[in-house]
Amino acid sequence: MLNKPLIVSILMLALSGCASSLDYPYSDAVKAELLVEALGDEQPLQELITLDLDDDLKAALDARIDARWRPVRKLRALRSFLFSEEEVGISYDASSSRTAMGTYRSGEGNCLAMTNLFVAAGRYVGLDASYQTVSVKPTWDHEGETMIRYKHIVAAGRIEDDTYVVDFLPTFLIGDRPSEKIDDFAAMALYFNNLGAEALVKGQTELSIEHLRQALALSPDNADSWNNMGAAMRRAGNNRVAVFAYYQALQKDAYNYSALSNLARYYESEGRADEALEIAARVGRYRRRNPYYHYFVAKLVYQEGLPNEAQEILNSAIRLKRDEPEFYEASAQISRALGNEVESDRYLAKAKHYRSMKHEKPPERTMNHRLLVRKNM
Repeated sequence: MLNKPLIVSILMLALSGCASSLDYPYSDAVKAELLVEALGDEQPLQELITLDLDDDLKAALDARIDARWRPVRKLRALRSFLFSEEEVGISYDASSSRTAMGTYRSGEGNCLAMTNLFVAAGRYVGLDASYQTVSVKPTWDHEGETMIRYKHIVAAGRIEDDTYVVDFLPTFLIGDRPSEKIDDFAAMALYFNNLGAEALVKGQTELSIEHLRQALALSPDNADSWNNMGAAMRRAGNNRVAVFAYYQALQKDAYNYSALSNLARYYESEGRADEALEIAARVGRYRRRNPYYHYFVAKLVYQEGLPNEAQEILNSAIRLKRDEPEFYEASAQISRALGNEVESDRYLAKAKHYRSMKHEKPPERTMNHRLLVRKNM
């Protein structure tokens, strides 16, 4: 999660494809050898350490929530107990992936950390509670070199005749985004992937590899964990395993442009220009076809004091995705800066129109989260 809920992938080239898969360059024998070197002898954890609760917290929950209460009342009481300022008051911290107990003891955590705590405590008091991932549009860093691909994670469950979602991210993202229920061990794999990414950013390379090995032991088909493993192995100076890890990521997901870019950067550093350019071209075509990349570039250009040029780039984003409200809101800001209030109002009207079509009305964010309740069909 790394400053954003769930899964950071490190993209190092600002070049730009078509997603036909690369030829896999490893024989079965070499693959087996490199798997051992990449993964070591790590065995997947059999215990859900992310969901453990100690006796003190269980006693506090027993004292606060009566087992005889109806689920709706339990849900309301649990939210208040964990997240209101008058009680425990767990706060949001985007940079910290923690277990349920780690979140409770520290009093803060990111969306996965807070979801770990809510799921564990919710189940303990008798609520139906599980993990659900939500796809999120890609973002880039300020230089355009790092694409952060991630899925947001929320707690969800059935409550009487309804379905509820507890969302800890400050920005409301659920709406019409694709979502998927995942099991507890898949969620724990995401926890170790996040720890690996966080350690890598801090320069703790060996610790990063250790965490990523556990993530892959739990979820060997996770392309983002393989890509992060490649980044960690390259940082450790093990280029042979790093390249293998990038190819493993692409075997799991041929559209993982983070792994493609990391692979292109490696080939470029080795003087293998033809291979680097071939791969970079794939990424470039992807970016040209990605409306959110145009949106990102437009914001940069606007910050440089070039509003007309920024609007031209935004027009490209709009042509690629006409129903994204953010594109029209950005255009309204540019028009206002240029002194064209009529044009600004027109863009704002379009933004409002597409928001009303795309999203449910965001529930109010209280106690560091939002509660979304839907009627079961």
